[in-house]
Amino acid sequence: MTAAEIPVVPSQARRRRQAAVPAALVSLALLGVNGLAYVLTVVAARALAPEAFGELAALFGVMFIGVVPAVALQTTAALTLGANPHDRPAVMARLHTATWVGAGAVAVLGLVAVGPAVSLLHLSGISSMLWLIAVLVPHTLIGGYDGMLQGNRRYGRLALVNTTFGLLKSGGGIAGLIIGGTPEAALVGMALGCACSVVVGWTFSGRPGFSRGIRVHVVSAAKASGALLGLVLLVNLDVLLARHHLPAELAGEYAVASIFAKVAFWLPQGVSVVLLPRMAHAGARRRLLPVAAALVAVVGALLTAATALLGPRALPLVGGAEYGDALGGATWVFALLGTLFALAQLLLYSGIAASDRIAAVAVWCAVVLEGVGVEVLAARQGLTVLTVATIAVVASVLLVGTGLLRVWRAHSVLVDNRPLPGTA
Repeated sequence: MTAAEIPVVPSQARRRRQAAVPAALVSLALLGVNGLAYVLTVVAARALAPEAFGELAALFGVMFIGVVPAVALQTTAALTLGANPHDRPAVMARLHTATWVGAGAVAVLGLVAVGPAVSLLHLSGISSMLWLIAVLVPHTLIGGYDGMLQGNRRYGRLALVNTTFGLLKSGGGIAGLIIGGTPEAALVGMALGCACSVVVGWTFSGRPGFSRGIRVHVVSAAKASGALLGLVLLVNLDVLLARHHLPAELAGEYAVASIFAKVAFWLPQGVSVVLLPRMAHAGARRRLLPVAAALVAVVGALLTAATALLGPRALPLVGGAEYGDALGGATWVFALLGTLFALAQLLLYSGIAASDRIAAVAVWCAVVLEGVGVEVLAARQGLTVLTVATIAVVASVLLVGTGLLRVWRAHSVLVDNRPLPGTA
């Protein structure tokens, strides 16, 4: 073999740099998108009367659930393309068709839920729910396009599409608030922004066409939706329980403190996005998951340590001088909670890639455990801002711990069953 024929294998350090750059790029884009969503919430709180803001907040709560199909379609597309199929254009067309079918399903389910939602949320009419559906349908399409870019490892384009989507969605909502001054006007602006984003997503994902044979992709997305819905509930459950059980001023302090959890959850998102397509292969999953988990843990540990060093100054730094009396210097607990959420998400993605049903069951068990724990303490008059957060931390520690244990056992079984060198 000549020198020219010797394959050049990139060094381990070089491979890490190649993965770190797109991970950082995507993380920054997602952090910016979520930051814009927070700005929209702040503008809405200042622009709307309390009753109107309560209605918009309730609709945003419905939106948290409504975007689950988008995330499921993104996950399915990323894993499907990450497996390096032979006829990639045909697979892209089938995934594109499945995405539109998913968006249609969201529209139908949304229309069915209009009546119950208007009654349960005490909305003034059906128009706000209809505009919410108009937001969720293009949001679902964007999820599919994100998954295609993710699976094809076009991370620069993915960051650009996400940034454009965040700007148009949140910017449209802010413009609607300024012009119309109502929750419905905000949703109209968001719907228009999301619709424009679909054109950008379709263009940057290569303008895929349509094709038949989508059943396997639709089924995969449906299965992923069940697991991801549990994760969405877990990430938001503590805030909802705090709002339900705690006095208004303490619930407000909890909501501000939860920003630290959200930042710790958002900050390492790029790691999961970059590694998800590679998790389609069992060997790569076993090799990369420990490194990814360690990276997420390190980022979270640094943020938790920084929050702990700020001590009692952490909460007033974000929410103002009126916040911090109840928590004092314990805001770092929320940064720890967000880190656990990020690890749980990474392990759940690995479970979805490995078709591990226990991963989804474990997430839902954590949701139930947290809910029961808070209800028991509430019945004993033992709830505070810190105890609600502590229960969420305990449930998340158990979820992450059992997930890591399952990964370790699966790896151990594989090593034990591996044939010895020199044997047939």
